[in-house]
Amino acid sequence: MGKGSVMVIFDLIFGFLLVLAGRNLFWICVGIVGFLIGVQFAASLGYSNEWMTLLIAVALGLLGALLAISFEWCMVVFGVGFLGGGYLLMSVFPPMAGQETYSWLIFVVGGIVGMCLMVIFFDWTLITISSLLGATLIVNIFHVTEGVREFLFIGCVVIGILVQYLMLRDMDDHGCHLRRI
Repeated sequence: MGKGSVMVIFDLIFGFLLVLAGRNLFWICVGIVGFLIGVQFAASLGYSNEWMTLLIAVALGLLGALLAISFEWCMVVFGVGFLGGGYLLMSVFPPMAGQETYSWLIFVVGGIVGMCLMVIFFDWTLITISSLLGATLIVNIFHVTEGVREFLFIGCVVIGILVQYLMLRDMDDHGCHLRRI
């Protein structure tokens, strides 16, 4: 099942938001991860209607963003660390994730690793996971050769990490801390 044009637009917008500002807009980052999980959840329930999938995804995304605003640290660690890590690992191993037996295990392993990294290296893990998630969304839109795909992915990740690091460093230099967790 291919993605409809509405979902492609969401992927592109969310991809750029995650790559360029995932750490600074952590609550949006959690909301986007909720949206991505919502899309997967709707597909697993058998919804093929793009608007129903979009409705479920938006509902879970808004819930994630609201919880992130209310319960900052816990939701960022769980929402980005666990859910984002699980989503990323399933994106890296799609053939295995497609098998019922392994999909939950792959998700849980990625989630535990992501959550542990969030607790230990908060800023860097948030920057890295948001850049990886954003790059994944952006690259998945394009139907290009594998070499171009890898180049685009690596380029997006490097740009995302660099831009977010410079923003973090600039905030530290000026003493401006946007709700440091």
